[in-house]
Amino acid sequence: MSTFDEYLTDWEFGEDWRPVVEHLAARVTSWPSGAPEPEDFCVDFPVDVLWTDGLLVWTSLVDPVRNMISTCLGGQIDRTGLRCGILNPHNPGDHLDCRFVLLGEGRSLSDLADVLLDWVAAEAARLSTSRPQPLRAPGSVQPEA
Repeated sequence: MSTFDEYLTDWEFGEDWRPVVEHLAARVTSWPSGAPEPEDFCVDFPVDVLWTDGLLVWTSLVDPVRNMISTCLGGQIDRTGLRCGILNPHNPGDHLDCRFVLLGEGRSLSDLADVLLDWVAAEAARLSTSRPQPLRAPGSVQPEA
C-alpha cells in the first residue's frame, strides 16, 4: 500500500480532488525517474483557497551530506490549475510560482498530476547536481574510486 492509498483510505479533502490522489496512487508503478520516492510525498489542504477547492502535494528533499531536509518541492492543484514551486515549510503557499498550468483546454486533473510529478522529478535532479560538495580539509587526499 502506497502513501497515496493511505490518504485515499482516510480521505479528508474535497471530493473533487480525489481523482488527483487516485492517479498518483496508480502512478506508483510507473514513477518518474529522479523523483523522490512515493512514500516521501504528502498531501495537504490547499493554501490561498477554501480547503474544499484544491490540494497541496509536496515532498522534502534530504541533503545526503548533512542528512537533513534541504528543500521542499510541491504543487497545488486547484480550480485554476497547477502552481508548482520550492516551498517554505512554514508557509507553503509562499513560492508556488515556478510552474503554472491552467486547468481546462483539454487538461484533466490526472494530466495536472503528471505535470506536477514531472516538474518535481526535473527540479529534484537539477537541485541534486547544483548542490555544493562538502569542503575537504587542506592537504587531504581524494580517495580513488
